[in-house]
Amino acid sequence: MNKIKNGLCAIASILFEHITLFATIVASIYIITTSQYQEYKTEDLLLWIIGLLGLIATASVSEKYFKLSKIEKSICKIEKIIEKPKTGFDVLASTRQKLAPLEERLARANTITITGGSLYRLSDEYYAFFEKKLSSGCQIEIIMVKPNSNAANLLCDNVVYETKDYTEYSRKIEESLKRFLRLKKETNRNIQVRLTNKVPPFSLIVTDEKEANALIKVELYSYSVPTRERMQFEISKEDSSSFLFFLNQLEVIRNTSQEIDENYFDIEPATTASNSGELCN
Repeated sequence: MNKIKNGLCAIASILFEHITLFATIVASIYIITTSQYQEYKTEDLLLWIIGLLGLIATASVSEKYFKLSKIEKSICKIEKIIEKPKTGFDVLASTRQKLAPLEERLARANTITITGGSLYRLSDEYYAFFEKKLSSGCQIEIIMVKPNSNAANLLCDNVVYETKDYTEYSRKIEESLKRFLRLKKETNRNIQVRLTNKVPPFSLIVTDEKEANALIKVELYSYSVPTRERMQFEISKEDSSSFLFFLNQLEVIRNTSQEIDENYFDIEPATTASNSGELCN
């Protein structure tokens, strides 16, 4: 039924668009036919000719009008297709608490690099997840701030929200380190743990760094803001300039760090993970 209705609408549209042309053709045929058995006076022929010229002019004008209307509609459709959606920073960035769980965001990654301060909550809550990723062959690189260093104290003063005690914060770093080194001891080749004396300006999670589908998740450090309220945004290789900038930053952080092994200090028995969040820097 809808097909018949659409067909009738299409026919009606064509008739309406070319009605003056059809009228010109019909009038011409009528004059030619009637002239075979009826003699027209000169005045009548002139009137018919003037009328036909008017119809022809009207047909020409209406044809151009409809063509221009079609072109305008096509341009509007093209503009809607190529029109870019609004991409203000509020669309691109989000606080951590509004993001999908880390397991979902890293589920398909084959290589993962994480930089930060203590990464305490990440090492605690997602310990089992990292175990699973490592056992599946995923390569993980961890770059953290060295405990009891000037960099750790500066982070404690200016970034960390939970504590302002240097000793307490360095203890958190050491606990996190022990978890990552325990993972290293279990899997050996699949995880690399590095320490830096430099203050990281932000935290990075880089997945599949050398692949076409590489992503860089950037978490902005801010003054005394709970970790769940820090702003984060994601960059792909399509954002070529931004991607190259943060990739270069990762290289700088990596080059100013040193790899450690499971003998850095004694590894304690595994502790019970707590559901306290994702990162603590």
